[in-house]
This record gives sequence, C-alpha cells and structure tokens, in this order.
Amino acid sequence: MTDVNKTNLPCCVVRDLLPSYIEGLTEAETTAMVKEHLNACRACQQLEQDMRRTIPVESFPKRELKFLRRIRRTRLLAAILTFVVALWCIWWLYDQAFHYSNTEAGRLAAVEDYIPLPEDSRLPGVQAGTPLSVGAWAERDHHLFIFYFADDEEHVHGVIHLVRGLNGKYQILEAGQAPSSYSAGIYGGNLTPRGTDWDLYYLAGYHCRDIYRAEVEFVAWDYEGITSYTAVKSIDLSGENFLKLLDQDALKQELGFTAEEPLSLDIKNVELFDKDGENITTAYTDTSPPASWGSGTTSAETFLVYVYMGIVALLGLALIRYFLRRD
Repeated sequence: MTDVNKTNLPCCVVRDLLPSYIEGLTEAETTAMVKEHLNACRACQQLEQDMRRTIPVESFPKRELKFLRRIRRTRLLAAILTFVVALWCIWWLYDQAFHYSNTEAGRLAAVEDYIPLPEDSRLPGVQAGTPLSVGAWAERDHHLFIFYFADDEEHVHGVIHLVRGLNGKYQILEAGQAPSSYSAGIYGGNLTPRGTDWDLYYLAGYHCRDIYRAEVEFVAWDYEGITSYTAVKSIDLSGENFLKLLDQDALKQELGFTAEEPLSLDIKNVELFDKDGENITTAYTDTSPPASWGSGTTSAETFLVYVYMGIVALLGLALIRYFLRRD
C-alpha cells in the first residue's frame, strides 16, 4: 500500500503531470513535488518507468523552453499593463465630463470656465477677462447650484446648475445670466433644472453687508401675459451673500397668489433698508440706462463621452485577449 500522505500531490495529479514531467516541461517546484511523490509511491514510479520505455521522449531544449516562458511572462505583463492603461483612460474621460469639485476652488473654476464669452464674441454677456466671484451655493439631492456675479458695469449675475457623477465631482448642465441696475441687493428667477421635474424659484443676494432688510415686490402673470398680480415679501438679511431655493407653488401660496391657472413669477421691484430701517436703495442703484438682455447656455449631453469610454473598454478587452491567447 502506497502512503501518499507523505507527499504533497495525490496519484491522480501525478499521473496527469507525468508526460510533461518526462519531457522536462514542468516548473522547478512542480518537478520537485513530482519527484518527491515518485520516491514514495511505487505504483507511480513504475508508471513513470513504463512511460519512459514505451513513449519516445525528445527533450525540449532548455534554451527554447526558457524563451517560451519569457514570452509567456511578457504577454502576461502586457495584458496587465493594457488593463491598467484602459482603466486610466476610462477614468480620465469620465473626469473630463464630471470635473468640478464642490469646493471653493472647484466652484470658482466652474464659473470662470463656463460663463465668459469667447474673446471674439460680440454678444451681450460677461466678456473674457472680467473678474467673477461665487456669491453662494446650494445643493439639492445630487444637483449643485452656484450663484455668481461679475465685476463689470452691467452687474451681471446668474446661477449655474451642475450634476454630480459617480466620482463625486460635478458636470455643468446649464447656466443663466442677466444684468442688473443694482450693485448689491436681492435677485431672483425661475429655475426648472434640467433632468428634474422641479419647479423652483431662487432668491440670491450679494454685497448685503450693510443691508439688513429687503422689501421684494413680486409680480405674477398669467400665461397670456394679460392679467398680473403683485405681492410684497419682507426678507431679513443676516449674511453678505446667500442663495435660497424655493418651491414655486409654495412661494406663490405664501404671496397670496391663489389664481387657478398657472402663473409666471418674477421680481418687479426691490427696496433695501439698513439696520435703522432707513431706505438705502438709491445707494446701490446704478443711474446709467439699464440693460435689458438675458441669456442662458446649455452643455452638450455626455453621450459622446460614454461612447468613447465604451470604445476604450472594447479595445482594451481585445488586446488583453490577444496577449493571453494560447498558441
């Protein structure tokens, strides 16, 4: 009775390895384990002797064997390198789409990259080189809203809408901008963020350091633009810059707009007051003729980015399969 417990390999495994063992194709560690088994197992030892007598064995040249092993290792390394490079390319493409972090530097970078017009543009808007600032920001679910303003003669301001990706960074979806007759105060506008069913209204303010209260007169129009309704909301200010996202229906109810038909909401007039209750609106009013333009921009869909990512993944898979082929 052969005592196979003294060896590391069972007889069935040794029998499968014997042809390669006899031809010298097994690794050094495998060869040592087979030899150990043969020394302890007479049945396998006899089988090895019979195979050596009956099967013509041509020893594979050691130099060629080392060469083939070197090729096999090189292919494995190439497959691993291909996987790493493909993974990095996919991550890089995704990061180009979802690029901005919700940090002070990231929010400012989004504003400075997206808002200025091209240098050769003659359209109204923030001209290239104009200093821009982030007044405030607000986050709702995986959407980020940034209120910004420009240091220019038209006091341009607006809100940028971004969405968060799987890498925790944000992609710009859309932005709006409009001029103002005030160098500081309260601004507002309708928001229907892309990719959501939200119906929002934003209230934002900047440079409100010495402004303690604002009387905001809202106007609501029916969709035909014929009938209008007005209401005044008093807002206490406790910070220099802020951004509030309000549900439009709730705001309309708070203002007392109870018309059954949908209404378009807007700000008609703003009065600013200091800590003593004095009206200081004129101190922040620009006496030059007010500009009357407004614009919005929308980013392209990320579909093309996902197409490129898919192409990289397919190419990487094809190369990995090529390097790991058996021939």
